[in-house]
Amino acid sequence: MRATTALKSAMLAMLLAGGAAHAQDDDATPSSGVFRTGEELYANCSAQDEAEVQLCQEYIMGVYDAVTYMKDIGAINPSICPGDVAVAEDLRGKVTAYLEVNDRNYSAVSMVINALTDAYPCAAEQAVAE
Repeated sequence: MRATTALKSAMLAMLLAGGAAHAQDDDATPSSGVFRTGEELYANCSAQDEAEVQLCQEYIMGVYDAVTYMKDIGAINPSICPGDVAVAEDLRGKVTAYLEVNDRNYSAVSMVINALTDAYPCAAEQAVAE
């Protein structure tokens, strides 16, 4: 349990440092000073090597978990609302497709948030529910 709390705290710090607020405005954060760029993540996500793909998927799941945690504690407004369809492979597919057609010289965290926000916008989910 303690490791889970530490991981979530680390992810929260990463998101805050990586410019998550900018990501919600559909602006990615420049990659200088971050641990991973979109280009590095794309290399993992599009690799043929299963271990590389696993690294991609775990990174995306970490970002997704951190955003979900921040929503749950009320630190941010929802921006990603996949409903019941969120499975790791689907998330990776959406992020990889986004990375293929966008400039990857931004922080990986902001690009993942942008990709998932585009793929699973909350407004569309709320409109369906009404």
